Amino acid sequence: MADKKNFYDVLGVSKNASEEEIRKAFRKLAAKYHPDAGGDEQKFKEISEAYNTLSNPDKRKEYDQMLMFGGIPGADFGGSGGRNRTYTYTGGMNWDDILGSMRNGDGAFSGFDFSSIFGGAGGQGRPVNRPAKGSDLTLEISVSAEEAFAGTQRKVSFTVPSTGERQTLTVKVPAGAVDGGKIRYRGRGEAGVNGGERGDLVITTRVAEHPLWKRDGADVRMDLPVSVYEAALGAQVDVPTPGGKVVRLKVPAGTQDGKTFRFRDLGAPDVKNKGAQGALYVTVKVQVPTHLTDAERKALAALHDADTREYRKDVERYAS
Repeated sequence: MADKKNFYDVLGVSKNASEEEIRKAFRKLAAKYHPDAGGDEQKFKEISEAYNTLSNPDKRKEYDQMLMFGGIPGADFGGSGGRNRTYTYTGGMNWDDILGSMRNGDGAFSGFDFSSIFGGAGGQGRPVNRPAKGSDLTLEISVSAEEAFAGTQRKVSFTVPSTGERQTLTVKVPAGAVDGGKIRYRGRGEAGVNGGERGDLVITTRVAEHPLWKRDGADVRMDLPVSVYEAALGAQVDVPTPGGKVVRLKVPAGTQDGKTFRFRDLGAPDVKNKGAQGALYVTVKVQVPTHLTDAERKALAALHDADTREYRKDVERYAS
């Protein structure tokens, strides 16, 4: 008869469903019908009994054998499927025990963890006696770009909201600190619940921008202005580094605008790899003079007239 239901029908799976398919079906239905989520407790008992049997290989084998002979005594298989059916539970627990276990997150059905559905141990509004770690507290400290390169210290004070206690500590900002970096002090946060450990204090570093150097993790980038004459003829230019050194960059004759040179190990300390250091990248920016003297104009005009190079040949072939 079409209205007869077995445990496979209750979960909405086929008789050859895998363990994972059975688990997924139960998870979906449990989230819908769990009493702690405002669902139908009677319906929840029905899907839970089905899962308890089908998730256990031995019980499922026995159940499949009994199905061949027309159903299981004590359960309303082949009945109306209504709310007044009688269930037989073979696990040696009553429903108060089962629901209590689930609310405590103990997993009443073959190791199924209801916390994966309800976001923790038990339903909303239910008392929880398990130890729980306290919440983390967060602070921000601001440092200059130079302080972030070299490392520095900041003394901070804060109040723990749950206890009202005032705490003071000296924060060590590591050399190479980046904007948005995290420094964690364990056990400095909110008090735990039911004997749980304290939360942490998480401090975020805010690093000011430098007018010359731009950070890219441990690497540092900068623009180096050179004159059009230096780019054309070549030059040697002194370049300052974040570590306080000065290095000499040889700009080859004919250097084009945007050319980048790399100096290994002259960037910022790498906070993720102790002892390592990033690179310094120097990008040439050719500066064209906006005002010329009469002598400069005549000299450049003479150079222009003598220049026979075809700078735009790859463009002009499309203009015809």
